Amino acid sequence: AGDAANLLKPALARGELSTIAATTWKEYKKYIEKDAALTRRFQVVKLDEPSVSQASDILRGLVGVYEKSHQVLISDEALCAACELSA
Repeated sequence: AGDAANLLKPALARGELSTIAATTWKEYKKYIEKDAALTRRFQVVKLDEPSVSQASDILRGLVGVYEKSHQVLISDEALCAACELSA
C-alpha cells in the first residue's frame, strides 16, 4: 500500500490525478492517516453501512442497469435475499 501511495503522491500533488478512494476505517488508520502528505490529498467522507431496507432500495434503483448489462432478470425476492444475507 505504501508503494502505491508513493507512486500516486506526485501526480496528486500536481493536480494531475482526481481520485476517489474507498477503504475501511482500520485500513485508513493503518495506511493513510500516518502519511501526512497523503492525508493532505484526500478529504474523508465517512459513510455508515446502509440498513437492509436502505440497501434494498438502493438495489431496486439499480436492478434495471444490472439486468440490461448482464442480460438477466433479477427477482425482487433474490434482491431482498442478497441484502439480508449480506447484513
